[in-house]
Order: sequence, then C-alpha cells, then structure tokens
Amino acid sequence: MIIVLLFSVLFLTTTAQNVTITGRSNKTNTLMRLFAYEDLINETGILLDQGKTDQQGNFILEGLVKQTIPARVYVGLEYVDLILTPNATYDLEIIVPVQQENVSYFEKELPTLRVKRATDKGLYRQMILSEEIVNGYMMEHFNQIYRGRQMRYIDSIQNAISREVPDIKSDYVKNHNRYKIAAIRLGISADGGKKIIKDYYDGQPVLYTQSAYIDLFKELFDGYFSIASYDSHLLNDAFKEGPVPFRKYLDTDPLMAKNPQLAELIIIFNLQKLCYGDRNTSRLAKDHLNYIKSQTKHAEHKTIIGDFFTKYNQLAVGNDAPEFTLKDGNGNEVSLSDFKDGLVLLQFVDGASPVSERQFAELRSLHHQWQDSVQILTIATHDKMDIFKQQFTEKRIDWPLLDLGDNILLLEAYNVRTFPEYILIRKGNKIGEAPAPSPERYLDERVRRLYGK
Repeated sequence: MIIVLLFSVLFLTTTAQNVTITGRSNKTNTLMRLFAYEDLINETGILLDQGKTDQQGNFILEGLVKQTIPARVYVGLEYVDLILTPNATYDLEIIVPVQQENVSYFEKELPTLRVKRATDKGLYRQMILSEEIVNGYMMEHFNQIYRGRQMRYIDSIQNAISREVPDIKSDYVKNHNRYKIAAIRLGISADGGKKIIKDYYDGQPVLYTQSAYIDLFKELFDGYFSIASYDSHLLNDAFKEGPVPFRKYLDTDPLMAKNPQLAELIIIFNLQKLCYGDRNTSRLAKDHLNYIKSQTKHAEHKTIIGDFFTKYNQLAVGNDAPEFTLKDGNGNEVSLSDFKDGLVLLQFVDGASPVSERQFAELRSLHHQWQDSVQILTIATHDKMDIFKQQFTEKRIDWPLLDLGDNILLLEAYNVRTFPEYILIRKGNKIGEAPAPSPERYLDERVRRLYGK
C-alpha cells in the first residue's frame, strides 16, 4: 500500500502542477470562476476552481494544469482570457466597466486585465506583446496587406516581433506567433489556402491547446469534404455505407492519408456540423462520431467528441429543461415547475437597447394573441432588474419579471450567449426549442407548431 501511495503521489506531481491566481476586482462579493480550455474545437472549458471576491474585491483561485493552456477567469458574467503555465503563480487586476443603460449587449465595454506579476518565465507578457504588434500592423496597413496583397508587411511584422520581443524560448509563444502569421498569409493567398495547409498543417504536430492553430484550423478545414478533390457521389455513398468505408474513401486525399491524426480531427470537426443537418444525415453523422470515439488512439479526440455530445444533448428537444426558482419584482418565488402543464417562453434580458425595445413591442403583441396558451417569463440580470421593473410598470406588462440574482450559472444551463435570448419550453417542462427565434422572426410560427403537438 505504501508503494502504491508513493506511485500515486509521483503520478500526480508529474502530470499536473499547481497554479495559483490571486488578485483584485472592482466587483465585490461576486462569483469568480477559473476555466481551462483543453477542447478549443468546441470551446469547452474545465472548471478548475470557483469562489467569491470579498468586500474589497480580493480573490484567490487555484487549479491543476498539465501543460501551458488557454484559460478564462469569470467575474460574474464577464470574463478575461489568460494563458496558464504549470507551476506558475499570477497576480491579477480585473476591472469590469460600469455599463451605460442604453448600450446594447454587443456594444458593451469589455473587462480589462492587468497581470501585475507572473512567474511563468515571461510567457504571457511575450504573448501579449506579440499580439499587440500583429494587431497594430493589421490596423495600420489593412488595405496594403489584404487589398494590395503586399507580402512585405508580413516580414515587417516578424522583424518587429524579433526586435521588440527578443529571446522567445517558449514553443507555445513561437507557435502562437507562427499561426497568427499564417492566418494573415491566408487572407493574402489566392489558392484557397492550399499552400497554408501544406506549410503549416501537412506533416506538423496537432496543437490542441494552441488557440491560433485551432482558429486557423477551423477556417481552413470547415467544409473540407466538399472542397477537397472528392467525387460528391462517391463521398455520399461512402458516408452512408459506414465509418470504415467513409474513412477509406477520405484517405484517397493525399493530405488525409499522410496525416492520420490531423485527418481524424478534420473528420470529427466536419461530422459535428453534419449533426445539425436533416434527420437522416444527423443520425449517420452521430453514428460515425460514436465509432471514432470507440476506436481512436487519441485521448484528445475522445474528449472533443464527448464534449460535443454533451453540448448537443444539453438542450436537445424533449430533454428536461433546467429547473430554477427565482424571485419576482415583489420578492415572491417563482419556479419553472409552476408552469409544467403548459407552454413556457423564457426571455433572458440584460439592459435596454433598441433591439430589446423592438422585441418587447412584438412580444406584447404576441402575448395578446396567445392569451393564456403560453406563459412568458422574463428573466433579467440582477443589476438591470430596476430598469426592467420600471419598464414593466410604465408599459403595463403583466407577465412575470424574474430576478436572475446570483444564479448566473442558469445562463450557462440554457447556453445564453446573447441578449435578449429566447427558449421555448414544452408541456412537462421539456425543451421545445433552444434557442428559439426572436419575436419578430417566426417565433409565433414555432409556438403554434409546438402548441399543436
């Protein structure tokens, strides 16, 4: 037992190292969460730690990481991005700007991050400096680079990085810069990215946790089945025959044949998109993905497929809708289960804007038509609750207005990414459509279709 214990300790210390983040935010008594992103294909993060800022805004977050990896620190609903290195410590300052009332979700000021101290051998600082150089050149010489297709500016960017960020030893930073430059080259190239694929992906290692690599991968290989030298009829026949014939046919493309690990990732990426096609195509694509997951030699691919199905099934039609209990404007508790006998429309809002004003007007009209056949529930973020209470009073809106409070994880449960956002719930509190169309875009049609089922 002692020997087993010693080996267990040795395994833990060699596969993961402690990362500690301390810092301060201007948001006090606010939920803080730290995510690491091993799966950039699905942008799925692993929760490493969570806690709350104290009354002075101080916080501490800790986690275990095996390699240099992209991370995200959430302050309530807002976030900043970071790169974590094993066995490093970070001291951060995160400022979340106070938003103006009439600014739309897409025009909000973003939080700012200042890394006051980091024991990561300068990796994050070098990444940020390199990024600033690339972005600066792109903004200043956009027309010359993309319209004039002047390759000399790429040499200027590389020279500036070498001059201003000397002595880069980290392969992570080197690869980040390399694939950032490759993305610019893609915009200049006139061959559809064939040379970029040859120079940067053919025969190269797959960099799962390098965001610049994965961003470019998604751009290059989206729809690869249709842009490679495949016969569409033979491709479709192989797809229907099953995973083995399909892969055998895909390997008639030289790139796919020479790079089996990269080829499998390309297949996974494109099959995931096919899952959102018609019913038969979706079923076949899921079968292919499940087969790959059972046969692959790459743990990363098992994770990517598993993450996809988790996200895909999270709000699938007919699944149980995430339960919640929130308080209305009068402090009374309201639960989703209170309305399990009928249709429910959830409306998530965060601040006033011309878009939300227009959608509220349409929703009031639909509410009048629907009468009691659909229960609307508007869920407002806590700091905007007073704005909506006033609006509901002035415009005599009579459906419930609920305060999200500190239950911000409810937004993730319903995959809310923009505001306003709509979710249709069927009888029995089952998912009907998530997300649902906005009031001015076919929402009434979808409601009537669900009501008839």
